[in-house]
Amino acid sequence: MRPRNQHSRVLLSKNEGGAITFCESCDVMELEIGAVSLRVDSPSLELLCQLMNEASASMKTYKQEKARFTQAMEQNFGLH
Repeated sequence: MRPRNQHSRVLLSKNEGGAITFCESCDVMELEIGAVSLRVDSPSLELLCQLMNEASASMKTYKQEKARFTQAMEQNFGLH
């Protein structure tokens, strides 16, 4: 890797959750989430995005099913 002062970074995205920058010198993306920093190449970032999207969809389904189950249990057994 190059010394820090020779990197050419471009901010791609930033919100309250973190930031993603691209280093043109290294052809690497850097994800910063709180105190955690992860450097990945573009293909790896695409796979990570796919993984996160799948996990997000699975979590949504899980929460819906859990709410449905809880509601059914309350109705069937008079639980509150």
